[in-house]
Parts: sequence; structure tokens; C-alpha cells
Amino acid sequence: MKQPLEPSAEGRGRIVGITDGVFAIALTLIVLEIRVPSHEAVHSESELLAAVMALAPRFLTYALSFLTLTIFWFGQQAQHGLIAKSDRRLATLNLCFLAFIALLPFSTDLLADFLEFRVAVLVYWLNLFLLGATLFASWWYADRNGLLAQNVDADTKRVVYQRIIKAQILWAIGAALCLITPLASIAFILLVQLIYAAALRGSLLSKIIG
Repeated sequence: MKQPLEPSAEGRGRIVGITDGVFAIALTLIVLEIRVPSHEAVHSESELLAAVMALAPRFLTYALSFLTLTIFWFGQQAQHGLIAKSDRRLATLNLCFLAFIALLPFSTDLLADFLEFRVAVLVYWLNLFLLGATLFASWWYADRNGLLAQNVDADTKRVVYQRIIKAQILWAIGAALCLITPLASIAFILLVQLIYAAALRGSLLSKIIG
């Protein structure tokens, strides 16, 4: 009889399934916070233009979080492609990761409403940090407990570790910039997101997945 903590390919499959569902919900929720201007408050072209322009902070944070979710989804999928089996502890770590994915719409909404406040930027960065920390912990646990696929070599393991750590360092630098001005912090984090999103199509992701 199979023990509850015994690693299995079926357990990995369930993690993959729930991961896609949580990401889909989070992607939907972040866009729902961009609401169409009230018809009663708009009576001319100029008023409509002003109302749309007033939504600029929400479009900015939507783009930021869409990139965040894209990067972490690809990262999680890349790791799933390298993990052959899962047990209850690895599943718990993945659920913690998904809990912070589900929290991202809140931190996005907070940032959009309080774009000029350092606390809002730090809450958003803390969300990113917790995502990276749980993703790192999942990979570390799978690596240390023989849950990776047999063809995963040392170079691939190192690439995954480095990818997570480098991103966390850059996001921490971005968060520190809020001591100067929150907008500089957001701009830097957005730039990092764009660079990582572009890299997903490059050789790094190909090396991880392939």
C-alpha cells in the first residue's frame, strides 16, 4: 500500500493541474480592477479621455502584474518539466507558492490605489519575494529528495537556482529605490520584468525546458 508521503508521478500531475487553474484566476482578477468609467460621469469626449487617463495607474500595475504572473508561470512550468515525482511536502510548498500567486491581485490593487506611497511598493515587493522564496524552496526540496527527472544534470540545476536568486536580487534593488521615489522603484521593477519576459524566449528557458 502506497504511503501518503511516498513520491509519485500522479502527485506531480495534480500539482500541475491546480497551478494552471490558480494562475488563470489570478490573471482574470488583476484585469477586473480596471473598471470602465461610469456613463453618468461622462458627458463629452474630453471627459471620457480624462476618465481613461485617470486609469493610467491601474493599466501600469496591470502590465506589471501580468508580466509577473507570466514570468512565474513559465518558471513554475519549467520546474514541473524537470520534476518527475511529487510527495505531500513538495505539494505543500507548491500550495504556498500558489497562495502568494492568489495574493497578487490584492497587492496589485493596493499599488494602483497608492502608487505614490512606499508602503504599497514594499507590499508588492514582499509578494514577489515570497513567490521567489517558495519557488526556490520547492526546487531545493525536489533536488535534495530525489524527485527530479533522471536526465537533469548539475548545470541545469544550477541554472534554475541562479535564475531565481538573480531575479530576487534585482527586485530587491527595485524595492530599495522606493527610498528615493516609489515611481523609480516601479519603473525599475517593470524594466526587470520586461527583460525577464524577453529572456523567456531566449536560450535560458530553452536550456531549462530542453
